[in-house]
Amino acid sequence: MNRQRLQEHLDALRAELERLPAQAPGRERLRQLVERIDAQLDEQRDSEPHESFLSGVREAVADFEAEHPRAAGLLRRLVDTLSSMGI
Repeated sequence: MNRQRLQEHLDALRAELERLPAQAPGRERLRQLVERIDAQLDEQRDSEPHESFLSGVREAVADFEAEHPRAAGLLRRLVDTLSSMGI
């Protein structure tokens, strides 16, 4: 169930990324973050993500708060889901 929720949050982030104008500040950073999250989750499909991964996502929330508050909110939900998994 939690993996499904993580995937839903990631899909929502991708949708948010598509809504942003191509020249939006931070768009490329957000795209790279989504790719890293996706790769990390694929890499650890049979195990839980490491704390360092969660820490990196938390930092991204702070980074995107001003430029992309909606994306930051989606990232926060992803962090909450990871936390509920005991990460």
